[in-house]
Amino acid sequence: MDDGFFNILRSLDPRDGKTIEELASDSGEAPSVIKALVDSKAKWFVEEGGRLKRSDEGSVALDFERRGRTPLPIDQEVREAYRRFASRRGAARDELDQVYAAPESALERARLLIEKGETQRGLCILGDDDLTSIALGLLGVKRKVSVLEIDDRFVSLLKSAATELELERSVEPFDLREPIPKGMREKFGAVFTDPPYAIEGFTLFIQRAHDLLRPDGRLIVSFGQSRRSPERGVQKQAALIEAGFLIEEIIPNHTRYEGALSIGARSSLYFCRKTPLRRRSIEGRLGGELYSKRSPKRRTKRAHLEEEARDE
Repeated sequence: MDDGFFNILRSLDPRDGKTIEELASDSGEAPSVIKALVDSKAKWFVEEGGRLKRSDEGSVALDFERRGRTPLPIDQEVREAYRRFASRRGAARDELDQVYAAPESALERARLLIEKGETQRGLCILGDDDLTSIALGLLGVKRKVSVLEIDDRFVSLLKSAATELELERSVEPFDLREPIPKGMREKFGAVFTDPPYAIEGFTLFIQRAHDLLRPDGRLIVSFGQSRRSPERGVQKQAALIEAGFLIEEIIPNHTRYEGALSIGARSSLYFCRKTPLRRRSIEGRLGGELYSKRSPKRRTKRAHLEEEARDE
């Protein structure tokens, strides 16, 4: 469910109606947004004498959304289960900039994704060395979550874990230096990623997230920088804006890592909304390394031209 619907429905009551102005004040949504949403989901609302109420169908929809945004508690059993799966990962691969999030941080990040409704929108995870798709399952998200992962070790682990936990998961081996397949473009309501540290890799992941997201989609991305290098954070915030994302919320120093000491072993969590203001894709103009020890693969001229044609 879109946040606008959620905010409006939970601000209404089946008995006492509200004017558009009262509802705007209570829900935090503009009157123009309220009118557009009410028109698109008329069965969720009842209008009497210029006042809006929540219909029975609207109450059912709200209850369903609330249940979907309520994770299971992060108790000792969940922590131990996550650690068991994490112990099967093997060593992080430097050439892919893999740095594992601490178990508590990985679970807490999954909890936030649930509470903010990202798993209700249809979620795709770009790179899952932190086992976010498993953490979500341990916190009660059984429905479909998609993962694109370059490391064959994780593809195997995530598929095996989904079977063991009886989760509906789509886990595909994929190199993001290749264009997103047509069938996946604008398919998802939310994308989560903890991308490479290098600006070229970060930017490519962000661009691919944009390709995957529906016009009203949300991007959730983790990244950090040393206090002595704030310009690196500015670079990445600029990359988000260049890709057409509005930064709506930042949770500073949210995720702790088992490594990444150069950035204080912490990253912040950014919640961003896709907008129509994307500038031309930088695809084909990446000049540096996507990962610490790995250069971009040479792409064919045809693939580059096809990518640019789609972005025109």
